[in-house]
Amino acid sequence: MAYYPPGYWGDVVKTVEQFQSGQLVSARSWRQEAEKVRLLERYLREGSLLDVGCGDGKFLWGLDSGRWRRTGVEPSRRVVQLVRERIPDIDFVIGDLYSARLRPASFDAITFWHVLEHLPDPRRVMRRVRDLLRPGGWLIVSLPNLGSLQARIFRRHWYAFDDVPRHLFHYSPRSLALLLDQEGFEVRDQLGFSRIIGFHCLKHSLVNWSESLFGSRAPYYSLKPILPLCALLERVVRRSGIVTLVARKRRRPETEVKQRPERDVL
Repeated sequence: MAYYPPGYWGDVVKTVEQFQSGQLVSARSWRQEAEKVRLLERYLREGSLLDVGCGDGKFLWGLDSGRWRRTGVEPSRRVVQLVRERIPDIDFVIGDLYSARLRPASFDAITFWHVLEHLPDPRRVMRRVRDLLRPGGWLIVSLPNLGSLQARIFRRHWYAFDDVPRHLFHYSPRSLALLLDQEGFEVRDQLGFSRIIGFHCLKHSLVNWSESLFGSRAPYYSLKPILPLCALLERVVRRSGIVTLVARKRRRPETEVKQRPERDVL
Protein backbone atom coordinates (compact mmCIF):
# COMPACT_ATOMS: atom_id res chain seq x y z
CA MET A 1 0.00 0.00 0.00
CA ALA A 2 3.03 2.30 0.14
CA TYR A 3 2.50 3.02 -3.56
CA TYR A 4 -1.12 4.10 -2.92
CA PRO A 5 -0.92 6.58 -0.02
CA PRO A 6 -4.00 7.81 1.93
CA GLY A 7 -4.41 10.80 -0.36
CA TYR A 8 -4.61 8.57 -3.47
CA TRP A 9 -8.43 8.52 -3.28
CA GLY A 10 -8.84 12.11 -2.12
CA ASP A 11 -11.32 13.19 0.55
CA VAL A 12 -13.54 10.09 0.69
CA VAL A 13 -15.91 11.39 3.37
CA LYS A 14 -16.55 14.62 1.48
CA THR A 15 -17.19 12.72 -1.75
CA VAL A 16 -19.72 10.39 -0.08
CA GLU A 17 -21.50 13.35 1.49
CA GLN A 18 -21.72 15.06 -1.91
CA PHE A 19 -23.19 11.89 -3.40
CA GLN A 20 -25.78 11.50 -0.66
CA SER A 21 -26.80 15.16 -0.93
CA GLY A 22 -27.18 14.90 -4.72
CA GLN A 23 -24.35 17.33 -5.45
CA LEU A 24 -21.96 14.74 -6.88
CA VAL A 25 -24.30 13.41 -9.58
CA SER A 26 -24.53 16.87 -11.11
CA ALA A 27 -20.74 17.37 -11.07
CA ARG A 28 -18.57 16.90 -14.12
CA SER A 29 -16.46 14.26 -12.33
CA TRP A 30 -19.51 11.99 -12.04
CA ARG A 31 -19.73 11.57 -15.81
CA GLN A 32 -17.10 8.82 -15.78
CA GLU A 33 -19.16 6.71 -13.38
CA ALA A 34 -22.39 7.29 -15.31
CA GLU A 35 -20.56 6.23 -18.49
CA LYS A 36 -19.52 2.95 -16.88
CA VAL A 37 -23.04 2.21 -15.69
CA ARG A 38 -24.48 2.84 -19.15
CA LEU A 39 -21.85 0.59 -20.74
CA LEU A 40 -22.52 -2.27 -18.33
CA GLU A 41 -26.26 -2.03 -18.83
CA ARG A 42 -25.95 -2.41 -22.59
CA TYR A 43 -25.22 -6.06 -21.82
CA LEU A 44 -26.86 -6.79 -18.48
CA ARG A 45 -29.57 -4.83 -16.65
CA GLU A 46 -29.54 -6.54 -13.28
CA GLY A 47 -27.85 -9.21 -11.20
CA SER A 48 -24.87 -9.68 -8.92
CA LEU A 49 -21.81 -7.61 -9.76
CA LEU A 50 -18.24 -7.57 -8.45
CA ASP A 51 -16.05 -4.52 -9.06
CA VAL A 52 -12.37 -5.39 -8.60
CA GLY A 53 -10.18 -2.67 -7.11
CA CYS A 54 -13.26 -0.55 -6.49
CA GLY A 55 -11.50 2.19 -4.49
CA ASP A 56 -14.15 4.31 -2.81
CA GLY A 57 -16.82 2.51 -4.83
CA LYS A 58 -18.20 5.39 -6.90
CA PHE A 59 -19.07 3.07 -9.80
CA LEU A 60 -21.05 0.88 -7.39
CA TRP A 61 -22.85 3.94 -5.99
CA GLY A 62 -24.14 4.65 -9.49
CA LEU A 63 -25.83 1.25 -9.88
CA ASP A 64 -29.50 0.93 -8.98
CA SER A 65 -29.60 -0.98 -5.68
CA GLY A 66 -33.05 -2.32 -6.61
CA ARG A 67 -31.61 -4.19 -9.60
CA TRP A 68 -28.02 -4.88 -8.60
CA ARG A 69 -26.41 -6.79 -5.75
CA ARG A 70 -23.22 -4.78 -5.47
CA THR A 71 -19.88 -6.08 -4.21
CA GLY A 72 -16.54 -4.31 -4.32
CA VAL A 73 -13.10 -5.66 -3.41
CA GLU A 74 -10.48 -3.12 -2.32
CA PRO A 75 -7.20 -3.53 -0.40
CA SER A 76 -7.39 -0.15 1.38
CA ARG A 77 -9.00 -0.87 4.75
CA ARG A 78 -9.27 2.83 5.60
CA VAL A 79 -11.16 3.70 2.41
CA VAL A 80 -13.54 0.76 2.77
CA GLN A 81 -14.32 1.55 6.39
CA LEU A 82 -15.08 5.19 5.63
CA VAL A 83 -17.50 4.28 2.83
CA ARG A 84 -19.05 1.25 4.54
CA GLU A 85 -20.18 3.38 7.48
CA ARG A 86 -22.06 5.72 5.14
CA ILE A 87 -23.30 3.38 2.38
CA PRO A 88 -24.05 0.10 4.20
CA ASP A 89 -25.98 -1.60 1.38
CA ILE A 90 -22.81 -2.21 -0.66
CA ASP A 91 -20.85 -5.33 0.27
CA PHE A 92 -17.20 -4.30 0.53
CA VAL A 93 -14.50 -6.94 0.80
CA ILE A 94 -11.20 -5.74 2.23
CA GLY A 95 -8.41 -7.58 0.47
CA ASP A 96 -8.03 -8.93 -3.04
CA LEU A 97 -9.75 -11.07 -5.64
CA TYR A 98 -8.69 -14.26 -3.86
CA SER A 99 -10.57 -13.51 -0.63
CA ALA A 100 -12.46 -16.51 0.76
CA ARG A 101 -15.50 -14.23 1.11
CA LEU A 102 -15.90 -14.29 -2.66
CA ARG A 103 -17.70 -17.53 -3.49
CA PRO A 104 -17.36 -19.47 -6.78
CA ALA A 105 -20.09 -19.01 -9.41
CA SER A 106 -21.70 -16.18 -7.44
CA PHE A 107 -21.50 -13.23 -9.87
CA ASP A 108 -23.28 -12.35 -13.10
CA ALA A 109 -20.70 -9.69 -14.00
CA ILE A 110 -17.19 -8.67 -12.94
CA THR A 111 -15.58 -5.34 -13.83
CA PHE A 112 -11.99 -4.11 -13.92
CA TRP A 113 -11.87 -0.33 -14.43
CA HIS A 114 -8.16 0.45 -14.89
CA VAL A 115 -7.12 -2.25 -12.45
CA LEU A 116 -5.80 -5.26 -14.40
CA GLU A 117 -2.61 -3.42 -15.40
CA HIS A 118 -1.81 -3.07 -11.68
CA LEU A 119 -2.08 -6.79 -10.89
CA PRO A 120 0.63 -9.46 -11.00
CA ASP A 121 0.03 -12.80 -12.73
CA PRO A 122 -2.81 -11.87 -15.10
CA ARG A 123 -3.44 -15.52 -16.01
CA ARG A 124 -4.11 -16.38 -12.40
CA VAL A 125 -6.37 -13.34 -12.14
CA MET A 126 -8.46 -14.45 -15.12
CA ARG A 127 -8.73 -18.00 -13.81
CA ARG A 128 -10.07 -16.64 -10.54
CA VAL A 129 -12.53 -14.44 -12.44
CA ARG A 130 -13.73 -17.46 -14.40
CA ASP A 131 -14.23 -19.34 -11.14
CA LEU A 132 -16.26 -16.49 -9.60
CA LEU A 133 -18.55 -15.96 -12.61
CA ARG A 134 -21.69 -17.95 -13.25
CA PRO A 135 -21.96 -19.74 -16.61
CA GLY A 136 -22.32 -17.12 -19.33
CA GLY A 137 -21.31 -14.35 -16.90
CA TRP A 138 -19.98 -11.04 -18.22
CA LEU A 139 -16.49 -9.58 -17.84
CA ILE A 140 -15.55 -5.97 -18.61
CA VAL A 141 -11.88 -4.94 -18.65
CA SER A 142 -10.90 -1.32 -19.34
CA LEU A 143 -7.29 -0.13 -19.41
CA PRO A 144 -4.73 1.99 -21.31
CA ASN A 145 -4.14 0.87 -24.89
CA LEU A 146 -0.48 0.17 -25.64
CA GLY A 147 -1.43 0.03 -29.32
CA SER A 148 -2.93 3.52 -29.34
CA LEU A 149 -1.77 6.48 -31.39
CA GLN A 150 -0.93 8.45 -28.28
CA ALA A 151 1.29 5.64 -26.96
CA ARG A 152 3.17 5.54 -30.26
CA ILE A 153 3.52 9.33 -30.56
CA PHE A 154 4.43 10.19 -26.97
CA ARG A 155 6.38 7.03 -26.18
CA ARG A 156 8.11 7.48 -22.79
CA HIS A 157 6.03 10.59 -22.15
CA TRP A 158 2.75 8.69 -22.52
CA TYR A 159 0.67 9.40 -19.44
CA ALA A 160 -0.38 5.76 -19.05
CA PHE A 161 3.24 4.65 -18.59
CA ASP A 162 2.73 4.91 -14.85
CA ASP A 163 5.96 3.86 -13.18
CA VAL A 164 6.43 0.33 -11.88
CA PRO A 165 5.36 -0.89 -9.40
CA ARG A 166 1.94 0.66 -10.03
CA HIS A 167 1.49 -0.44 -13.66
CA LEU A 168 2.97 -3.92 -13.90
CA PHE A 169 1.74 -4.78 -17.41
CA HIS A 170 0.68 -2.89 -20.52
CA TYR A 171 -1.77 -4.39 -23.01
CA SER A 172 -2.71 -3.89 -26.61
CA PRO A 173 -6.21 -4.94 -27.70
CA ARG A 174 -4.70 -8.04 -29.29
CA SER A 175 -2.74 -9.17 -26.24
CA LEU A 176 -5.68 -8.55 -23.91
CA ALA A 177 -8.07 -10.43 -26.21
CA LEU A 178 -5.58 -13.31 -26.44
CA LEU A 179 -5.32 -13.51 -22.65
CA LEU A 180 -9.10 -13.62 -22.25
CA ASP A 181 -9.54 -16.18 -25.01
CA GLN A 182 -6.91 -18.50 -23.58
CA GLU A 183 -8.46 -18.34 -20.11
CA GLY A 184 -11.97 -19.29 -21.18
CA PHE A 185 -13.70 -16.08 -22.30
CA GLU A 186 -15.39 -15.15 -25.56
CA VAL A 187 -14.74 -11.51 -26.46
CA ARG A 188 -17.99 -9.89 -27.59
CA ASP A 189 -16.94 -6.24 -28.04
CA GLN A 190 -13.79 -4.15 -28.34
CA LEU A 191 -14.49 -0.49 -27.60
CA GLY A 192 -12.54 2.77 -27.51
CA PHE A 193 -14.09 3.44 -24.12
CA SER A 194 -14.02 5.86 -22.41
CA ARG A 195 -13.62 9.06 -24.43
CA ILE A 196 -13.44 11.09 -21.23
CA ILE A 197 -10.54 9.07 -19.78
CA GLY A 198 -8.88 8.76 -23.19
CA PHE A 199 -8.87 12.53 -23.65
CA HIS A 200 -7.53 12.99 -20.10
CA CYS A 201 -4.67 10.61 -20.94
CA LEU A 202 -3.97 12.44 -24.22
CA LYS A 203 -3.91 15.84 -22.52
CA HIS A 204 -1.54 14.80 -19.77
CA SER A 205 0.75 13.01 -22.23
CA LEU A 206 1.15 16.35 -23.97
CA VAL A 207 1.85 18.00 -20.60
CA ASN A 208 4.53 15.39 -19.83
CA TRP A 209 6.13 15.88 -23.25
CA SER A 210 6.11 19.66 -22.90
CA GLU A 211 7.59 19.74 -19.40
CA SER A 212 10.20 17.03 -20.09
CA LEU A 213 11.58 18.46 -23.34
CA PHE A 214 11.11 22.19 -22.75
CA GLY A 215 10.93 22.55 -18.98
CA SER A 216 7.71 24.49 -19.45
CA ARG A 217 4.01 24.05 -20.22
CA ALA A 218 4.16 26.73 -22.91
CA PRO A 219 4.30 24.21 -25.81
CA TYR A 220 1.37 22.37 -24.23
CA TYR A 221 -0.79 25.49 -24.18
CA SER A 222 0.19 26.25 -27.78
CA LEU A 223 -0.84 22.79 -28.97
CA LYS A 224 -3.80 22.27 -26.67
CA PRO A 225 -6.39 23.57 -29.23
CA ILE A 226 -5.63 20.65 -31.59
CA LEU A 227 -6.22 17.96 -28.95
CA PRO A 228 -9.91 17.45 -29.90
CA LEU A 229 -8.80 16.76 -33.50
CA CYS A 230 -6.24 14.26 -32.23
CA ALA A 231 -8.93 12.53 -30.17
CA LEU A 232 -11.19 12.39 -33.24
CA LEU A 233 -8.38 10.88 -35.33
CA GLU A 234 -7.86 8.19 -32.67
CA ARG A 235 -11.48 7.19 -32.93
CA VAL A 236 -11.52 7.22 -36.74
CA VAL A 237 -8.53 4.88 -37.01
CA ARG A 238 -9.76 2.82 -34.02
CA ARG A 239 -6.59 3.32 -31.97
CA SER A 240 -7.95 5.15 -28.94
CA GLY A 241 -5.89 5.74 -25.81
CA ILE A 242 -8.18 3.50 -23.76
CA VAL A 243 -9.43 0.07 -24.78
CA THR A 244 -12.32 -1.79 -23.17
CA LEU A 245 -13.08 -5.42 -23.87
CA VAL A 246 -16.45 -6.97 -23.06
CA ALA A 247 -16.41 -10.76 -22.80
CA ARG A 248 -18.48 -13.69 -21.58
CA LYS A 249 -17.43 -16.79 -19.74
CA ARG A 250 -17.60 -19.78 -22.03
CA ARG A 251 -20.10 -22.40 -20.96
CA ARG A 252 -17.87 -25.36 -21.82
CA PRO A 253 -16.00 -27.19 -19.03
CA GLU A 254 -12.77 -25.73 -17.66
CA THR A 255 -10.82 -28.74 -18.94
CA GLU A 256 -11.66 -27.74 -22.51
CA VAL A 257 -10.27 -24.21 -22.23
CA LYS A 258 -7.24 -23.72 -24.43
CA GLN A 259 -3.88 -23.32 -22.75
CA ARG A 260 -0.90 -21.62 -24.39
CA PRO A 261 2.65 -20.87 -23.22
CA GLU A 262 3.00 -17.88 -20.91
CA ARG A 263 5.12 -15.99 -23.46
CA ASP A 264 2.16 -15.76 -25.86
CA VAL A 265 0.06 -13.61 -23.53
CA LEU A 266 1.76 -10.24 -23.61
